[in-house]
Amino acid sequence: MSHKQFKSDGNIVTPYLKGLARSNPGLTLIEHDRVVYRTASAPGSGNPPKVTLISGGGSGHEPTHAGFVGDGALDAIAAGAIFASPSTKQIFSALKAVESPKGSLIIVKNYTGDIIHFGLAAERAKAAGMNVELVAVGDDVSVGKKKGSLVGRRGLGATVLVHKIAGAAAAHGLELRDVAKVAQSVVDNSATIAASLDHCTVPGHKPENMLGPDEYEIGLGIHNESGTQKLSPLPSIPELVSKMLPIVLGKDEDHSFVKFEPKDDVILLVNNMGGISNLELGYAAEVISEQLIKNYHIIPKRTITGTFITALNGPGFGITLLNAGKAGPDIIKYFDYPTTASGWNQTYHNAADWKVLAEGKVPTAPSLETPRNEKPSGVKADYDTFAKILKAGIERVNAVEPKVTWYDTIAGDGDCGTTLVSGGKALEEAISDRTLRLQDAAHGIEDIAYIVEDSMGGTSGGLYSIYLSALAKGVQDSGHKQLTVDTFRTASKDALDALYCYTRARPGYRTLIDALQPFVAALNSGSDLRSAATAAHEGAEKTRKMDALVGRASYVAKEELRKLDSEGGLPDPGAVGLAALIDGLVTAAGY
Repeated sequence: MSHKQFKSDGNIVTPYLKGLARSNPGLTLIEHDRVVYRTASAPGSGNPPKVTLISGGGSGHEPTHAGFVGDGALDAIAAGAIFASPSTKQIFSALKAVESPKGSLIIVKNYTGDIIHFGLAAERAKAAGMNVELVAVGDDVSVGKKKGSLVGRRGLGATVLVHKIAGAAAAHGLELRDVAKVAQSVVDNSATIAASLDHCTVPGHKPENMLGPDEYEIGLGIHNESGTQKLSPLPSIPELVSKMLPIVLGKDEDHSFVKFEPKDDVILLVNNMGGISNLELGYAAEVISEQLIKNYHIIPKRTITGTFITALNGPGFGITLLNAGKAGPDIIKYFDYPTTASGWNQTYHNAADWKVLAEGKVPTAPSLETPRNEKPSGVKADYDTFAKILKAGIERVNAVEPKVTWYDTIAGDGDCGTTLVSGGKALEEAISDRTLRLQDAAHGIEDIAYIVEDSMGGTSGGLYSIYLSALAKGVQDSGHKQLTVDTFRTASKDALDALYCYTRARPGYRTLIDALQPFVAALNSGSDLRSAATAAHEGAEKTRKMDALVGRASYVAKEELRKLDSEGGLPDPGAVGLAALIDGLVTAAGY
């Protein structure tokens, strides 16, 4: 895992806030105090007064806090340095920026520095005649009741839910005391557990507290604190979730802060701590939902997934559960209420939109049936011979996969070999199930084209599928009664011409065309299959000396492509894979 970072003196907070205001109309920045507030919430804006919400804390948790300033959420925030509380003066500045005759609610995470500074700001505001209340968010359940009895629970993912739900309550016109009750009820009924593969890197600082290559932690905070459990080896996401859920659900008394029952209305928030991909986060969210439903009979009535409160680039995620039913009758309504806060990625949905999901189901539809030409082509083939030739080609591809993958790791994205193997595996299954119509030459090739497209994906899958589809048509139009080499000659050229309509790749461009074109040309010059296969291999070898002009390899530095100069240069992986496939097919055909 890389811990590289851009050079920085660490002074990036204010420029970040300026950039946020620049890209979000309706926000105003007090640059000196690092305060961001809703322009519409400022005294004298002309808008009807409402309870205003103020939050903040150390930076490094973006989009929290500034990303939650918006209509239906927060009205102002004060940003400290990275992982450091803002000063009392900054917080008081935020309070004054959105001072309201209906009062202000301060929302602060339960960390010592934040509590001290926000608490002092609240007392100064009261002394100045302002109507202010404070709610501290503590939802972390990783530290048990005994160990955390004095300091209480840390503020994690529920902070975001408090911002959103209390903000909606204020937008509905509730009085300060009632908004504070809503916020406190969300805190009291929320539980969060987080896990990570490593600690984060702080801009301008050397990496610290890094875990071993096979270690991970459960129970981390958001300030690079160590977790409550250090474990190894690295788990799969389902394995990790199975360890996290019993803790967040309080299955042992020391971690039982909130009770969750199957009948409860539960909100699930899955939070990216900053450093995992959206793909992995979405996968984790579905795993969490499936395990909640299957193992605990808890169906989340609302699910939200995204990057909400981070530990900079922490490579992990958190699970937050809010028992909305116990928190109050309007919690779901406030959760659903629209907001302009940029950090809230949940677009507005009414209750009807959630109905099917609230039953634990995901809306699905059957896949479209593949359109197939059922009319016999008239070009017969021997099923067993055709299957034998295909299997031999697949076997040759499997053998060359490690080398093709290595080549593609240098020249591309590393998936060329595995993509070819995936196509082969799908074809082997179809042969075993006898779902390929190999007794009809054109239909068999057409079926292969569909399977290749579905199983391989990407550019190579598309190219193979186009060529094979056109080849099937060429075979059908050949006028022959039996599949022979002569049938294949003309059809192969027609298929290559069709492929050229959809790709700019030509011989000499360092692609699979450098193997395919010599094969087709040799066949159509009267050569037999073995000579044509040799031409394909020689074409692939020639790519070792070529510059990449199209495809991913065209973006790779020439220095990278010289890594195999010792064996004559780095060949194009796609051309090598295709040449191997052709060699396997031709050998099995008896040439």
